[in-house]
Amino acid sequence: MKVLILIFLIISNNILENDISKINKLTKNAEKAFKEKNYKIAINDYNALIDSFNIKNEKIHLNLAHSYLLSNDTLKAIENYNMASVTNDNKIKSIAYQQLGNINESKNKLKNAAEFYKKSILSNNSNLDSKYNYELVTKKLKEQEKKKQENKEQNNKEKENKNQENQNKEQEKKKQENKEQNNKEKANKNQEKEQEKKKQENKEQNNKKQENKKQEKSIEEKLKEVNMSKKKAEMILNALNNIEFQYIQQLKRKASKKIDKNKPDW
Repeated sequence: MKVLILIFLIISNNILENDISKINKLTKNAEKAFKEKNYKIAINDYNALIDSFNIKNEKIHLNLAHSYLLSNDTLKAIENYNMASVTNDNKIKSIAYQQLGNINESKNKLKNAAEFYKKSILSNNSNLDSKYNYELVTKKLKEQEKKKQENKEQNNKEKENKNQENQNKEQEKKKQENKEQNNKEKANKNQEKEQEKKKQENKEQNNKKQENKKQEKSIEEKLKEVNMSKKKAEMILNALNNIEFQYIQQLKRKASKKIDKNKPDW
């Protein structure tokens, strides 16, 4: 029985030594590949340590996150930075939060970036890069807020101007409508006056015609009384007119002769 136990211990020890040797080799290869910027090899070796040998520590996750980030696999990088931040090693935790801050800042998620930089500083107050980045992002946030406020005020001003412009247009439209309405009413009144005037003229003309008819009728009746026809009356009237005309002509001729002062007027 003792012999079997001894054999088992020897075999286990050999297996353990082989695993340690492979782990050390993978770790060195991964670190070397990372330094030489062979990030794909580094990623494969770090994942082999995690998957095959269940080696999960903050340093491996941090280096794996760096490799993913430099290979432009941001999602895998974020995943491993979050894993690396779960540690009692404040320096590694600070670096992990700093990198998460950098990623959010690159995506213009400034509020998230500021929170991660703040956590990085709280984890390690000596992290000068995080302090600088935090101040820079805070400044950008203030500028954004200021610009946002200015844009808001500008939009409100434009909106107010537009409302005023619409109000002015509405007033001008109403004014024009009132003007047109007044002109229409004025035209209607003038038309009514013109119609009334024309009506009055027609009435006066009709009255005049009726009056003339009455006068003609009255003359005819008088002529009938003296037993004289209308034609004969017209002949007498024309004759009287001729006599009157001749008399006027004689007066004119007498007036044109020179008066002899030596002769009496008679």
